[in-house]
Amino acid sequence: MPFMTPNIAITTDKKFMPKLTETLPTEVFCHYFFIEAKTETLPHSHSWGQLHLIKQGVLEMEVDQQKMVCPANYTIWTPPHQKHRAFNRNDIEYCAINITAELSEKFPKHACMIPLTPLLRAIIDDLIERKTTMVSSEEDKCLSYVLMDRLVKTNPIEIYLPSTQDKLLAPILMQLEETPEDDSSLSVWAKRVFSTERTLARRFQKELKMSFNDWRQRAKLVKAMTLLKESISINEIAYQLGYSQGSSFIKMFRKHTGVTPEQFRKQNETLTVGDN
Repeated sequence: MPFMTPNIAITTDKKFMPKLTETLPTEVFCHYFFIEAKTETLPHSHSWGQLHLIKQGVLEMEVDQQKMVCPANYTIWTPPHQKHRAFNRNDIEYCAINITAELSEKFPKHACMIPLTPLLRAIIDDLIERKTTMVSSEEDKCLSYVLMDRLVKTNPIEIYLPSTQDKLLAPILMQLEETPEDDSSLSVWAKRVFSTERTLARRFQKELKMSFNDWRQRAKLVKAMTLLKESISINEIAYQLGYSQGSSFIKMFRKHTGVTPEQFRKQNETLTVGDN
C-alpha cells in the first residue's frame, strides 16, 4: 500500500517545484511525495543536504550536468546548495531526508549514490511507517544518528553520466543514450560529425573528464539499471546494450556496482514485495 504522511503532496501538472522554508524545523526533517509518472521536478537547491529515496522503481536525477539513475536500493546524496532536478518515468513514492548544513559536513562534498544495506533500509522504513517528519524525540534522534553514521561509512558509487552542450559531443551523447547498442568507434563518430578522432578524444577529456569508451560504458550501465526493472531476461538486456554475450555484460555490471545484474534485480524485487 502507498505510504501516507501529514505533508504529502500529489503532483498532477507534470511540473513540480518543492516548496520549503529557508531553514529546517529540526536537524533532520523528512518529507514525502507521491509523484505521478512523467513528472519533472524543476531545478532547485537549498541550504541543507538531502538524501533522495524511493520505495520502488527508478528515479532519474541531474546534478551539475551529470545524470544519475537511482533504483530503490540506493539513495542519492546532494550536499547543501547543490542544484538538482529529477524526472520519474513511472509513479513513485518519494522520500527526502533533509539534513542541516552542520550535520552534512560528514557526508561527501559532491553528489553521489549510496547503497542501502538492510539495516539502513529498515531504519528508513521505520521512519516512514511512523509518518515521521520532524525528528525530535530522543528515539528518533538516535535512529537518525545511526542512519547518518552508517551512511557516511558506506562506500558511495558514482554511477552518473556527465553531459555537455559542446556542439561536437552533444549529438554523439544523445545518440549513444538512445541507441546504447551502437558500438561504432570514435573514428566513425568523427566522420559523422565532420571532425577527427583526435579532436573528439581531446573534447571528451576536456568536457567530460573521461574517455569516449568510458562514457559509452557508463551509458550502457545507466540504461541497464533501467531495463532491469522490466520483465526481460539478462541475455536480452545484454543484447539490447550491444553485447554479443551475456557474460561480458555481467562482468561490466559487476565491476561498477559490486553485484551481478540478477542480484541487482532481486534486491529491487525484494523491496517491492516487502512494500505490498
